[in-house]
Amino acid sequence: MAEVAAGTGQLIGVAVATLLAAIFLAAALLGSRRRRRRAPLAGKPAAVGGCGVADGEGCGGDGRTDVIVVGAGVAGSALAYTLGKDGRRVHVIERDLTEPDRIVGELLQPGGYLKLIELGLEDCVQEIDAQRVLGYALFKDGKDTKLSYPLEKFHSDVAGRSFHNGRFIQRMRQKAASLPNVQLEQGTVTSLVEEDGTVKGVKYKTKSGEELKAYAPLTIVCDGCFSNLRRALCSPKVDVPSCFVGLVLENCQLPHANHGHVVLANPSPILFYPISSTEVRCLVDVPGQKVPSIANGEMAKYLKTVVAPQIPPEIYDSFIAAIDKGSIRTMPNRSMPAAPHPTPGALLMGDAFNMRHPLTGGGMTVALSDIVVLRNLLKPLRNLHDASALCKYLESFYTLRKPVASTINTLAGALYKVFSASPDQARNEMRQACFDYLSLGGVFSNGPIALLSEFSLQSACGIIFPIIKAEVNNIIRALAMRHRLSEKPSLHIGKKQTKLLSAQRRKSRWDRADEIPEDVEMGMGEIEAAGELTATRIETAGELPAPRIETAGELPKGAQIGMGEVVVVIAVIRRFTW
Repeated sequence: MAEVAAGTGQLIGVAVATLLAAIFLAAALLGSRRRRRRAPLAGKPAAVGGCGVADGEGCGGDGRTDVIVVGAGVAGSALAYTLGKDGRRVHVIERDLTEPDRIVGELLQPGGYLKLIELGLEDCVQEIDAQRVLGYALFKDGKDTKLSYPLEKFHSDVAGRSFHNGRFIQRMRQKAASLPNVQLEQGTVTSLVEEDGTVKGVKYKTKSGEELKAYAPLTIVCDGCFSNLRRALCSPKVDVPSCFVGLVLENCQLPHANHGHVVLANPSPILFYPISSTEVRCLVDVPGQKVPSIANGEMAKYLKTVVAPQIPPEIYDSFIAAIDKGSIRTMPNRSMPAAPHPTPGALLMGDAFNMRHPLTGGGMTVALSDIVVLRNLLKPLRNLHDASALCKYLESFYTLRKPVASTINTLAGALYKVFSASPDQARNEMRQACFDYLSLGGVFSNGPIALLSEFSLQSACGIIFPIIKAEVNNIIRALAMRHRLSEKPSLHIGKKQTKLLSAQRRKSRWDRADEIPEDVEMGMGEIEAAGELTATRIETAGELPAPRIETAGELPKGAQIGMGEVVVVIAVIRRFTW
């Protein structure tokens, strides 16, 4: 009996040992699979290799992927983390996972930083030597004024941030890859996979050159300003108003610490802002699509003879040293209004979808705001395979993003036009008036700097256009008072009938033009309002309250009437699209 008991005990021991071994082996295999899936990035990240692809079918063919994200820049990385944190299974395909080296996307406005906090990504500006930005300093003709962001009501950590774009993107990629349900893979997406008008996924080439397909119920294209996929999802009308010439000034102290610096130079603005504790980025705006040649020395000559004499003397030596060092780079500034083709199963985001002049640093705020909108929109929809429901949600996205995006886009285009010199003397006088107005500080500059900081933009679009309407109306009233036309209530602006008179006494086109002399002048002669006003009729001044109305005769040349903080928007609305 003892021998039987001993044999039985040995059998039980072997069985238990075998069971434990199986458990440990399964755990080890599962852990290995999870580690391969997570593939965290450290330092310069390597591409995440594949996802168990067989027979030429990419990840997602068996329903294991909810969302494919094309591109892992600012928009793509932030989107992957956000959707992954909500439990979505995300497959990110990025052309190059090494650290980017760009001269734009380096300044995040305070409003954008708040969006970063909302997405749980605020730690991505840590450990990259990012610099706090507390406002702007404007320079013109040897004078300067400092405009600080209205940060009093926010936590002390809230401010703008400036940094090396590549470092910021790598931090966000690391954050996204830290989630077990997010996979980053290096590959080049060549086309969308469509069936019966619905996007089902993408075709792409892996780092090794293998051609694969990936499938998911939702594909989001975030492949940047050079997107090769946008034509399938929108009607791109890309404009290139200017180019940036980029330099890095080393060991340079800006006149106003922790502030971006904007020089209202001739022919167009020059920007300076810190990107690390020892480096300052300089961006020289050159109008048009052609810039002087770097190779034959024309660019260096242009920077030294045309640009250098206009910059603040405190940074002149560092500017010349940066030119002599030779690390001069250029990049076209693109503007592209959002014109989507709503397509089932696909969405555009980031610079692939919508661009504006980078003068105001609004691009990242728009992208992060769009991600917040999409996240909130998709939260109730747990099953992305419900094609009809998903399509309705995606169509709503294009409408819900407009308040923030339109305001930032409008402001960027307006400020670029106002801050640039012009052969039109009226526009130059307006630029000087704008500088003088902002220099008054206090209530005069609070409005513009609040818009520039991109706070509370959700409600701004509902305010800014009525203000524009009221401001133009104030001008009409001043004109009417000067010519004793105030008793004519029928006077109004038609969509195509109106141009406010300039200082050069341009002939106005009014509905009742015979009632106004051709040589009439107006106190606000330097401002033109235009045909693109959304309202086809502006009521007479008596119908709208005016914060400050003065007769034209009392207005000095270049004075701003009423809500002067949006005069920069009024000035360019005639040719701007958003």
